[in-house]
Amino acid sequence: MKSKPLHIKLDQKQEELKSELDMQDDVVFKQIFIPGYEVSGLFVFVNGTMDYPAFNEIVLDLSAAQVETRHPISIEQLVISKICSVRQQDVETYETAIEHIFDGKTLLFIDGIANGYALNLEKEKVRTLGEPSTERVVRGPKLGFIESLQENIGLIRQYSNHPKLIVKQQKFGTMEKREVALIYYEGKASDSLLKEVNKRINEVKATDLQDSGMLEELIEDTSLTPFPQIQNTERPDKVLAALQEGRVVIMVDGSPFALMAPTTMTMLLQSPDDYYERWVAGSFLRVLRYFSLFVTVFLSGIYISLVSFNPGLLPSGLAMSIAGTRENVPFPPFVEAIIMELTIELLREAGIRLPAPIGQTVGLVGGVIIGQAAVQANIVSSLMVIIVAITTITSFTVPQYSFGLAFRALRFGAMIFAAVLGLYGTTLFFIIVISHLSKLTSFNESYFQPMDFIGKKTWKDAFLRLPKRKKGGNSLEPVRRQNS
Repeated sequence: MKSKPLHIKLDQKQEELKSELDMQDDVVFKQIFIPGYEVSGLFVFVNGTMDYPAFNEIVLDLSAAQVETRHPISIEQLVISKICSVRQQDVETYETAIEHIFDGKTLLFIDGIANGYALNLEKEKVRTLGEPSTERVVRGPKLGFIESLQENIGLIRQYSNHPKLIVKQQKFGTMEKREVALIYYEGKASDSLLKEVNKRINEVKATDLQDSGMLEELIEDTSLTPFPQIQNTERPDKVLAALQEGRVVIMVDGSPFALMAPTTMTMLLQSPDDYYERWVAGSFLRVLRYFSLFVTVFLSGIYISLVSFNPGLLPSGLAMSIAGTRENVPFPPFVEAIIMELTIELLREAGIRLPAPIGQTVGLVGGVIIGQAAVQANIVSSLMVIIVAITTITSFTVPQYSFGLAFRALRFGAMIFAAVLGLYGTTLFFIIVISHLSKLTSFNESYFQPMDFIGKKTWKDAFLRLPKRKKGGNSLEPVRRQNS
């Protein structure tokens, strides 16, 4: 690629660009003639990326241009007047010209004028706004982000038109340039947090950034943990609530998921449903989630511990019942638990990959048939099937999908500890997980804390959702539009 200045003659420009783009069959060169000035022009663009009605309008205006007899203007002044609404910047070198072409811009060159003009005639291909697919609520806003960064920023501005809402955008990546937006409330997000976020983003040297999840892994505090240290969401109301808490939001062009930092464990267990319903229901659901986490990770391990090592801790009737269901099972509890857990995980993964109408059927029918067949074949006990079904159901109660994945993986660790050390191993594994969470940080803020990082007394909102009049604020309440 040549960085030398553009030629003045149009045919030399066209020849030079064609030599550089000879392998690109989708690059279009379209010549026009401006009769009033007896000069030719050249449009260069990538086929399929342009708003053709707007392009045709500019072509017609230039092709029909005549020299004014009373107040004649130069060809350069004429062209600028015709393209002023879509003109972005001038192009001076071949290197810059090719960058603009593949960035979706349309280039215009005029014979006798050295510089070219980059026109913003790109027609962005985006899907329509719809309900978030991963964070559905019974009551509340149904709009979710899409893959267009500008549309997503506009959606946030629609929720809040406060002038202190700051949006900073920059290009990111070495091969494919992606636009990244940093969004925060001036005066609420601390200077140290903004400095740290900018530092981590600028230090990333990624060649390709297709989704915000790739950026999340590159800027988090540590990758040696199963827990996500940055919260992601498709919901604009959660983004606005995070901004009002003093957090920073990062959005990547091409991704419908916004990143919110810093993040605590309690934030990952909160859902908009907690605040859109009555406080009693919200508190009940939140306590239920904490209980579900414990069941998801430790229920299978506790079963293995009690059956293999400590059956004397069970009531006599229950112990005899469990022994009866396992009478003809040839495997130890750990092996049958591993068989069932892996089977359920395979069914769950297959259900995600299959088409929606088929996936639900395969998941439901496959789980029932395999479970029933395994019990009748004396491969696993009926109680083990019940326990695996309970742990599977409870794993879906976590609002954050990536957070739930972490606990699904930890379940196997708890089972291994229980199989080796019994209840002592289960307790030891619990202590290890709590110690690990206590040492984790999110952008240098403690990850395992009931209070938020900006010092407000919101610990009451960590485990229960108390009535609004009883606490200082609602950490997930969406920002209402105000007339400033």
